[in-house]
Amino acid sequence: MKNSSYRRYGSILYYLLNLISKTMKIRVISKMEIKKSDSYVCAFWHNKLVGVSIALKGYFDKRVCLASPSNDGELIAVPLEKMGFEIVRGSTGKDSIKSLLKMVKMVKNGYSAGTPVDGPKGPIYEVKQGMLYLAQKAEVPLLPIGVAFEKKWIFKKSWDRFQLPKFCSKMVCILGEPIHISKDANLEEYSEIIKRKIFELEKEAEESL
Repeated sequence: MKNSSYRRYGSILYYLLNLISKTMKIRVISKMEIKKSDSYVCAFWHNKLVGVSIALKGYFDKRVCLASPSNDGELIAVPLEKMGFEIVRGSTGKDSIKSLLKMVKMVKNGYSAGTPVDGPKGPIYEVKQGMLYLAQKAEVPLLPIGVAFEKKWIFKKSWDRFQLPKFCSKMVCILGEPIHISKDANLEEYSEIIKRKIFELEKEAEESL
């Protein structure tokens, strides 16, 4: 049963984020043309989830996100639902292959997926293979994303040092070149490639502020 308290907190968070985003100066830079109707698997860090969600609101025609069934997952899922995401419950771990297969089906049917590659519980900045598997099986490009905020709150006690932009902050979101993962690709090797690419885009976003 969903925790009603966390749903209420999630609604409050949505309205707060909506208010903050209206005061922000947001710049999205794309390395190549991205069609709203195409499907992608977006790859970014968990601590930039808010930034990516704000920057790419309405960017793709159909969007789906994988959210943990935990209370923390509920807190994240509610704002994303209100932003127009379809939510699939589960995680990127091996014990949640059913939820990943559901995501594969949805991506094949035209959805773009956005779930942090080091989530839901870390370790921070370590790419897990769930989203890479999704891109591989759905046969769609993986889209690395880097985000930087001019002014932000950092939740230092959270495992990912979660970042929340402040009112009137500038934000830069950079969409990298899509990466195609072949059926016979070694996902462990691609995990390192994706990690390096996201860090490169994050550095570039910081320099573009």
